[in-house]
Amino acid sequence: AALEAEAASGRKGSSRARADLAATRQRLERGDFRVGDRFVLSYRLEKSGVDTVSVRDSLTITVGNMPDLRLAGVLRAELDAHLDKHVAKFLRSYQLRASILTRVAVFGAVGAPGYRYVPPDRPISDLLMAAGGPSPVARLDDMAVRRDGRVLLDGKAIRRAINEGRTLEELDIQSGDELVVPGKRQINWFGVIQTTTFVTSILLASVQFITWYYGQQR
Repeated sequence: AALEAEAASGRKGSSRARADLAATRQRLERGDFRVGDRFVLSYRLEKSGVDTVSVRDSLTITVGNMPDLRLAGVLRAELDAHLDKHVAKFLRSYQLRASILTRVAVFGAVGAPGYRYVPPDRPISDLLMAAGGPSPVARLDDMAVRRDGRVLLDGKAIRRAINEGRTLEELDIQSGDELVVPGKRQINWFGVIQTTTFVTSILLASVQFITWYYGQQR
């Protein structure tokens, strides 16, 4: 309601409010969950345990032996209540709690490139460290968060987010996004030495052949 009022006011900043309003409406319609998200479920049913649940293509999850639960339109803050309402249809006595994980690919000049699962309420710096941290040749100013081939956050925005301790959720980083950390170009000294040795050998062989040839002519 506040965004609607600001967007309709015509005051300075109303264009930003309109953009935020559109994003908020889309979020309320689609929800916060994407294919590839995971939950760590801590439960006490017949017995206590911990299980990992993944969001499938149809934005559904399976809890125990119960029917699938759909997550379209569900926000992160609503997940526990949504799970509770679902499980209550089938069980009388239970305790259930979900810890959400966001799946992000970290590629480039980091210690351990690959896919990482990080809680969305953790700083983006935790995502970088989960991948082993930047390597000595990392170009941090050229980092980028990409989604479907387009840049969501550039290096300047990421450095500012790291300094401010902003979380994945605050930055709208979702499952399937990529954090790319380019590396500095390094000279391949082994290749240089190999090439130099090869060229030198060719030159020496040529000199020897010319010397032999003129010697024969004499």
